Amino acid sequence: MQRNTWGTVIVAAGTGSRFASETPKQFLRLRGKPLIDWSIDTFSSIAEISEIVVVLPRDEDLWKPYWIPSEKVRTVPGGIRRQDSVLEGLRALDSCKWVLVHDAARPLVSAGIIRRVMKGTEETGAAVPVVSVRDTVKRISPQSFISGTVPRDDLRMSQTPQGFRMDILEEVLSLANDDVTDECSAMEQAGHEVLAVNCDLRNLKLTDPSDFAIIESLVSEKTESRSGIGLDFHPFASGRPLFVGGCKIEGNKGLSGHSDGDAVLHAIADALLSASRLGDIGIHFPPGDEKWKNADSADLLRTVNKLISDDGWTIKQIDVTVISDMPRFAPIRDRLISRIAGILCVRPDTVWVKGTTTNTLGDIGKGKGLGCMVMAVITRSIPEAIFGSPGNQ
Repeated sequence: MQRNTWGTVIVAAGTGSRFASETPKQFLRLRGKPLIDWSIDTFSSIAEISEIVVVLPRDEDLWKPYWIPSEKVRTVPGGIRRQDSVLEGLRALDSCKWVLVHDAARPLVSAGIIRRVMKGTEETGAAVPVVSVRDTVKRISPQSFISGTVPRDDLRMSQTPQGFRMDILEEVLSLANDDVTDECSAMEQAGHEVLAVNCDLRNLKLTDPSDFAIIESLVSEKTESRSGIGLDFHPFASGRPLFVGGCKIEGNKGLSGHSDGDAVLHAIADALLSASRLGDIGIHFPPGDEKWKNADSADLLRTVNKLISDDGWTIKQIDVTVISDMPRFAPIRDRLISRIAGILCVRPDTVWVKGTTTNTLGDIGKGKGLGCMVMAVITRSIPEAIFGSPGNQ
């Protein structure tokens, strides 16, 4: 293969609506690193690849809170359909003869797979990684009855990255009228042959929450685990909005404090800092610092999350207990869980929220304030992935 003739387009423009998470799945943390960065690091390790373009959601609010692009990549906004997004990525590449198109939701792609696809593409003009269909395939009637068995000998499931001669792929996608689920199908419709290259079952795509646990198990042989507790208390104060767990709650009184007074997010931050042994909230956000006056506590928690992620930690559990007579937490539990999970870039089932009271004891029992206790569990993997570093395959 000639050097520096290859470009890569990583498609990360989806919103992850099927994944049922506030955080788009491509930005969830895997071993403390955003999912998309796993692919970027692997493609960056291949000398023949000179450019990497990441196609992102057009709405910046869907990615900027969760991910900071590295200097290794160029970013462009995506389009309405998949082919529109890929075309935006292709047009952002400078001078590549060949291109690889990859889904950001496949973090475990190896350099070995990438090189096999590159070789097949240079030999034939287009190549796609595939895996055999291992289970018996049934055809289902509209009434959900089995209507037949499909021979599987010549069936394969396609994966990414898919490789193409860039000028041909750009022409084919520009002329495609129907929505295409991958670039290979657009090439097929245009009458181009595409080579099937044997792939690896470990090149999984994150589609459902259950897939995340499988992917985690593939990249972690041993882990160290730590837990930490965070506590915070704030009195109620008139004339301030009430923020609890990153959500604005309707009420007559808010919580006093140098920032927005969100005791729940402060307690989560302290629990994470305690578990990671990286200080406490007072050290990182001094109460006298004007920078944090009336600050959004979600920004404070995102800063803490980046600190622990940069140190290699992954959040496994956040258990929140709010101590107050108001607001009532059962009706807003799902809202709080979704918001906290979104701020931390974790799956919603990582977070649990419950409320309790002091049974009239103390100032909290008299309705003068709100307290929160949080237990956080974090893990850090040692050593590398059980099948080796993704860049060395």
